[in-house]
Amino acid sequence: MSESLEGRFAGDRQPRSAASARLFVLLLIAALSLSACSIRNPFAPRDEPTAAETAGQLEEGSPLFQLVERAKEDLVQTAGADSDEITLVSTEEVEWGDTSLGCPHPDEMYAQMITPGYFIVLQSGGSTYDYHTGADPEGPLVQCTEDGTPTGAVIAQPQELEEEEEETQMDAEDALPRLIERATEDIIQATGAASDDITVVSTEEVEWSDTSLGCQEPNKMYAQMITPGYKIVLESGGNTYDYHTAADPEGPLVHCTEDGTPASADLTLPTQSVGDMLMDDDALTTLIERAKEDLVLATGAASDAITVVSTEEMEWSDTSLGCPDPDTMYAQVITPGYLIVLESDGNTFNYHTAADPEGPLVQCTEDGTPASVAMVDIAPQLVVSDPLSRLVERATEDLMQVANTAAEEITVVSTEEMEWSDTSLGCPEPDGMYAQMITPGYLIVLETGGESYKYHTGADPEGPLVYCTLETESDE
Repeated sequence: MSESLEGRFAGDRQPRSAASARLFVLLLIAALSLSACSIRNPFAPRDEPTAAETAGQLEEGSPLFQLVERAKEDLVQTAGADSDEITLVSTEEVEWGDTSLGCPHPDEMYAQMITPGYFIVLQSGGSTYDYHTGADPEGPLVQCTEDGTPTGAVIAQPQELEEEEEETQMDAEDALPRLIERATEDIIQATGAASDDITVVSTEEVEWSDTSLGCQEPNKMYAQMITPGYKIVLESGGNTYDYHTAADPEGPLVHCTEDGTPASADLTLPTQSVGDMLMDDDALTTLIERAKEDLVLATGAASDAITVVSTEEMEWSDTSLGCPDPDTMYAQVITPGYLIVLESDGNTFNYHTAADPEGPLVQCTEDGTPASVAMVDIAPQLVVSDPLSRLVERATEDLMQVANTAAEEITVVSTEEMEWSDTSLGCPEPDGMYAQMITPGYLIVLETGGESYKYHTGADPEGPLVYCTLETESDE
């Protein structure tokens, strides 16, 4: 009997041991994955700071040095620490998983994009303080508490959470009837149906992946942020109607068709499909004639000596038509059009066009840039120096108006080549939407009357330039 029991216990222990081993392996794989991704794991032990990470080794004036100094100033203000008693424990280069910098405020939403920055640890009075930052020395910086939220963020107690949940539920119950009412009114206007003939099939709480509410117009850009709302399905006359909404009862509401576009957008589209539209012989003929005229002007060839080698329907990946100018930004939208190949005097010439017979048309060189900008290769020194000089000149002209001062009283403090993370040039308007694409440009700092002024620009000397206030930057 004892042998049987002993055997049973041995049998029980074996699978538990195997399960423990499997759990250990899974945890090890997860830890290695976090390490490989270079995204900070908040549960990982802190490495000892290297010599290069100590305060004495930071290069004065470098972005990291400035961020450490800002963190120290913040600690003096928030903890009343003596600046002489604050020491730098360690710094670590980090790629945060989103724009919260690994320290989200419970009531805020953040863009889901890899955000480079630093993890800075300071010490004062026997206590350590964690600071999470972006890579910009003047950009976001937050003191992060042990529970992973910014200092000053109030964490609701269980009772408060329960009350907040009830309040949110009440808000939702108030919002949904109004949204259904608005959707019903929309159907009445669109179809002439009576309100009594319209019934609610279903409602569903949804978190849309962007501000299109899951129903995108073909040529429109949307902010990439989680947008809570509803999907409301109504029925009238045997037909169902899908409405996508935000959470605000008076906010965005769109009737979404079967192809995932707004009903209002459908009304503006031609009755043909994109393929039919591209097969418009008249449009293609006009585009070929325009391409020939351009080639006559560009090369001096006789029009009757130009032959059409081929034409091909295309869907270009953006509005550059597959032939981007290096210093120009383009909307990231599928753009239908043509590739037209002409031949003259033994040479072939590629033309990229849109579908509109009177729309964009560009002769594209072998290196994939427009023929008009191919001359840049002949004088590369102009590309480096001229844009910045012109941008400084434009910023100076703007500051003369802003500060009501003379040009000779304005000095250039610094210029810095930048790669802005989107088309806001690092200075977004609160309600603006911007394409999420790396945008090269400059940060120009001017000074007059003891005040400094920051200008954010693109790379094009005649392109976007914006005076960015210090308040806007600190808020961001």
